[in-house]
Amino acid sequence: MEKPLPYLEQQDCILYGITRIASIDPQELTTEWLLIQNNMAIAFCLNAWMFNRGLK
Repeated sequence: MEKPLPYLEQQDCILYGITRIASIDPQELTTEWLLIQNNMAIAFCLNAWMFNRGLK
């Protein structure tokens, strides 16, 4: 198993993905892309919550 990324690198990767999807014209986004974007936003929030609670 690969070594997991440190917390800040995880957040950077997730935020980068969210911003890339957000840069796509909303008319061209499929339901799948919107779901991916929403899931990435949830993952970003959960990572922050875990880090703040000391569970990282």
